[in-house]
Order: sequence, then structure tokens, then C-alpha cells
Amino acid sequence: MKKISILVLFATILFACSGNKEQATDKKDNGIIETHPVHGAVVQASFKVWGNCETCKENIETAARIKGLTFCDWNVDTKVCTVTFDSRETNVDAIQKVIADAGYDNMGYKGNDKAYTELASCCQYERK
Repeated sequence: MKKISILVLFATILFACSGNKEQATDKKDNGIIETHPVHGAVVQASFKVWGNCETCKENIETAARIKGLTFCDWNVDTKVCTVTFDSRETNVDAIQKVIADAGYDNMGYKGNDKAYTELASCCQYERK
């Protein structure tokens, strides 16, 4: 009985570690800082978006308003965008893409060059 308990414990730890490895890969690929379920299909995620000011905040949060998004907040100081969305209707990739289409580089996509040049001068952050 003791051997079975140890085997079950080992299998549980192994399973948990393999799940964390996959999550770390996701973070590296699209720049997600954190993602976690909120309730049912609702998910919250955070990722970096470059910008400078309160106008950028308004532009980024407006650009992210797509079907399925329930909350978006971009922090001017940390450059972190936190979104909450219904995963049956959208995902982080789609949200990052519409933000990039508005001219804002993020960890998933480079901002649209034409949209970037049309941003107010205060919003033209230093691009990589």
C-alpha cells in the first residue's frame, strides 16, 4: 500500500511539472506574463504592450475591444496589458493582433508601421 501511495504521489508530481513546462513555452512564444481561468470559459491574461502615455492607454484599450473581450487595462508605468475574455469567442493572440494593428508593438506582434507613424508624437515610443 505504501508503494502505491508513493507511486501515485510521484505520478502526480510528474504530471504537474510537465504542465508547467508547457505553460512556460506558451509564455515565451507570445509574451504572456500570466494567464489563468476566472470562471467557466472566462480567462484573464497579461502581456507587454509598448507605449508612452495616457493617450496610448486609451488607444490600446479601444483597439482591444473585440467580441469576447470583457475587460482591458493597460498600465502606463509597467507597460502591461491585462485582459479578461471569453475563451469561446476570442484569445490572447487575436487581442494582441488588433492592438498591433493599431500601431502598438507587443510580445505577440510588431505594430503596424503605417498605424505607428500616424500615432500622436507623444505616443511614438522607441521601437526595437
